[in-house]
Amino acid sequence: MTEELHRLQARLGVQFENLELLRRALRHASAAETEPSYERLEFLGDAVVGMVVAEHLFRTMPGASEGEMTVIKSGVVSRRTLGRVGRRLALQEHLEVGEGLQGRPYPLSIVSGAYEAVVGAVFVDQGMRAAGDLVLRTLADEIERVCEDRHAEGAKSLLQQRAQAVGLGIPRYEIISAEGPDHEVEFQAVVLIAGRECGEGRGRTKKEAESNAARQALERHYPDAE
Repeated sequence: MTEELHRLQARLGVQFENLELLRRALRHASAAETEPSYERLEFLGDAVVGMVVAEHLFRTMPGASEGEMTVIKSGVVSRRTLGRVGRRLALQEHLEVGEGLQGRPYPLSIVSGAYEAVVGAVFVDQGMRAAGDLVLRTLADEIERVCEDRHAEGAKSLLQQRAQAVGLGIPRYEIISAEGPDHEVEFQAVVLIAGRECGEGRGRTKKEAESNAARQALERHYPDAE
């Protein structure tokens, strides 16, 4: 078990002074008959994750409104997102659970709880700076993804408003190509309004390509759009 925890620490980029805190962060309530579960650390970690993400958005998005930052933060700190990140860190391989949960995939809620508990354990062991570094290091891709999705939906939503205002209906998007190796695929999208191609865009994801197509359509046909 200790050797496994050393490997986990390497993935986390954290060396615990008190390794028992990490053990506790991986102990689900179903296995906590005589030892404490991760629930108290999860409670603390939830607050730390929320604070770190909120501060990061506040400092890096000076033009964003409170509402915009709230939506992005909600997407980043959701159970689904934290569970996905926890699985990428392979926390599920180190969880201590009761017999009823053994031998089957753990729900995202359990893995996300473990992620928050690990953050809480780092906070108790080494303080806010180390915990914050862990959060930003492991959630950076998710923050970028949620921000990209918001930008994409913003451009597409504005184009739809403009097209419908003049009776042209809802824009339709098509992915016309996907080029490159699996880890570096570039998508090409076109947007059609009333059956006519109005914009083209490329991106690392389908949403990004569609967003860029919408932006081009806005620039070409609705230059006064804000």
